[in-house]
Amino acid sequence: MDCSYFITIGFSSHRVESIPFAKKLMEDHDLIILEDAPTGEFTDMLRKRISINSYVREEETEFPEFSRRNCRALRILHQKGKEILQVEPYTEQLMQIHSLFSEGKHPADILKIRGLKLVYGAERKATAALIHFYQASMGNSFQKVIDAVKNFALADAERFRLRDTMRAEAIAKILFDKKRVYIEAGGMHIYLERALKKFLDKRFCIQTAHVLGPAVRKMKGTNDFSAPGDLLTIHYILNKKENDKYEELLAARSLIYIKLLVKEELLPSRHERTPHIKDEIMVNDLVKGLSRAECEDLFGKIRFQNRKKSLEILNRYLKENSQVQPCR
Repeated sequence: MDCSYFITIGFSSHRVESIPFAKKLMEDHDLIILEDAPTGEFTDMLRKRISINSYVREEETEFPEFSRRNCRALRILHQKGKEILQVEPYTEQLMQIHSLFSEGKHPADILKIRGLKLVYGAERKATAALIHFYQASMGNSFQKVIDAVKNFALADAERFRLRDTMRAEAIAKILFDKKRVYIEAGGMHIYLERALKKFLDKRFCIQTAHVLGPAVRKMKGTNDFSAPGDLLTIHYILNKKENDKYEELLAARSLIYIKLLVKEELLPSRHERTPHIKDEIMVNDLVKGLSRAECEDLFGKIRFQNRKKSLEILNRYLKENSQVQPCR
């Protein structure tokens, strides 16, 4: 296809190990669009008007080491002449909603403000579904927990579609004459490509890239893999045909998967460049062989345990009850 403009959507995560892979992809583009709400402080950081540490402290990020190292990489790209913009209207509107609530405003006030209603509705629905999941997970009915997982995944899928549609529309308005554009996106924002095609004409060619694809391919022989909870949400994002058995199995496996992942921020080392991906692949390989009945049995044993204890219980369980190889 003959295209005048070329767009790469880079699916990534807020992990230190992804930075060198993302930077390498970004270097081949003229315009880099980050998945952040715009701030003046970001521009000041790029131009060295404020320090990276000051910027990260002000942002109060969940992943401070990632933010510091990513800012260093972005500064280098900026110094090479790359244009770097922050475009994330959904998050921008959500921040506005939080600010209004802090000023004492009520939901009725929010709904009167044009443009905030959809974001408020999506967040309210997803938050309610998440609270319901937490409540269900404390009870004794595994089926109710499964139903709560599915309900949250549905609400989350709606939120992803809205967020990606809003972002695609905003990006389409600022592309102008940039020939090569890189768009940063979280791994679950698979609807963004479809949404962009609605707002762009045929001059634009769009390709997608999993930033950590080379590392995953080295370990798995494929560019991408998805956790069971992600597969469930993707199933709903794409409005695929209802399949109760498949959806329940993914929901059940996701409950075990999330208990086994490393939660803290891991840093690459000389011996292990991608510790998070290594952990995710190991856990994913483990749970993908579990049946719904096995997940139910395991959930009762590990739901109130920490990761280390959960792995011990799982290894013992698999040795006694399953054909799946224990985790090393």
